Amino acid sequence: MSYVLDQTFLPEKYFEEICAVPHGSYHEKPLSDHLVRFAEAHGLKYKQYPNWNVIIYKPASPGYEDHAPVMLQAHIDMVCEKEPGYEHDFEKDPLKLYVEDGFLHAEGTTLGADDGVGVAYMMAFLDDDTLPHPPLECVFTVQEETGLIGASELAYEDLTAKRMIGLDDMGGTTCYVSACGSQHMQIARSYEVTQSALPGYKLTVKGLLGGHSGVCINKERGNAVKLSAQVMYELCHAFDVRIGSYTGGDKDNAIPVFSEVVFGCDADEEAVRSKVDGMAKRFRTEFEYSDPGITVALEKADCPAAFSAEDSCSLVDMICVLPDGFRRKSMKIEGLTTVSENLANIRTEDGKVTLRCFARSEVDSFLDQMAEEYRILSRLYGYTLELANRAPGWKFEQDSKIRETLFAAYKEINGFEMKMIAEHGGLETGYICGGIPGIDIVTCGPFCEGYHTPEERLDLASFRMIYEVLKRTLQNL
Repeated sequence: MSYVLDQTFLPEKYFEEICAVPHGSYHEKPLSDHLVRFAEAHGLKYKQYPNWNVIIYKPASPGYEDHAPVMLQAHIDMVCEKEPGYEHDFEKDPLKLYVEDGFLHAEGTTLGADDGVGVAYMMAFLDDDTLPHPPLECVFTVQEETGLIGASELAYEDLTAKRMIGLDDMGGTTCYVSACGSQHMQIARSYEVTQSALPGYKLTVKGLLGGHSGVCINKERGNAVKLSAQVMYELCHAFDVRIGSYTGGDKDNAIPVFSEVVFGCDADEEAVRSKVDGMAKRFRTEFEYSDPGITVALEKADCPAAFSAEDSCSLVDMICVLPDGFRRKSMKIEGLTTVSENLANIRTEDGKVTLRCFARSEVDSFLDQMAEEYRILSRLYGYTLELANRAPGWKFEQDSKIRETLFAAYKEINGFEMKMIAEHGGLETGYICGGIPGIDIVTCGPFCEGYHTPEERLDLASFRMIYEVLKRTLQNL
């Protein structure tokens, strides 16, 4: 068998090995079973759980028996994306690796370096008996990419470590020191649908930049769902408007870049178009720098059935007043967003309107406050509210012994300091902090870019360097 990576360097050996095992989100069983076989082959104690989380334990190396244990943690699922038209079955086919200009790629697909590198590092530490280290508790979680599910279901009673190195970090020169908690919120209401003889139109808002609702929410980018509601507000309060369908947004953690409303209207086309063009001009001014490609288009369309004019106005009013976007920043860490909401998507089907929002904060009380605001608005407009998937945050701690040790090791090897990154997105560390109160956490990982896309690539020099940093850190703990 021919290999792409150096099989004498354990992290590369194990990364290539796991790339041959399918492990997309919700399909982690093959890799979970592979880790169990690995533990058995190396005579290591392990626990595998019904959701396919795995914990593998390794005793301390000689001389470290009285040192406190350390948890290493990574998730075993990967985002499965491929180039249009590329033939690949993520549930059966191995990834096809190649190296170009010092970077590792997968042909036509995501590479899964997020977080396969962390899995490979742990397997290397578990395999190599020459490395000095305290007792290790290696935690492999599932479904991180779909909502931190594995961490939320982790059997914390099976862990004793009060210090941890998280390996889900693609910075190379940086480490996370905090992360936001989050709350998924869904509101829904059914409206009566009746036949409509009014001329039909389709309003489309698109061309926005969008982005991750944690990373990009402070960039003041437009939300297509909110913007289309502003246009519809002008129409609903000037004419007899009846909405037939309203669609916009996609994933909860993505700022909506597209929205489409099909409606009937009693006004002539020129009057409708004048209102729409006026709003388009306004948006181009308001979003000149954040979303220069924004377009607002109107075309004729069929709208044979729709909500009443009153219900259509109520729906639009409610969307207009729903909170969305950047809300608060940290007074301690410059540039850190601490509270935000993303009105992520809207769907209408058989008269039922469903909207989803994703709220973020590192402080639980702000999440509670945002949920109550949604509850109040839902009640006022006749909607039901459903809360789901509450994830705790990871607050920044000024003093961290394990962070000091990691930073010292990094500087010894590279000659310069690591940078701290406070994250407005969600990390598994939030759940782990809740499950193990008082745990001291730091994160570390090699440089990888384009993750979650087929352009994902891993810097192999950084991959090797971070392994040396981690070895030095464990030796000094």
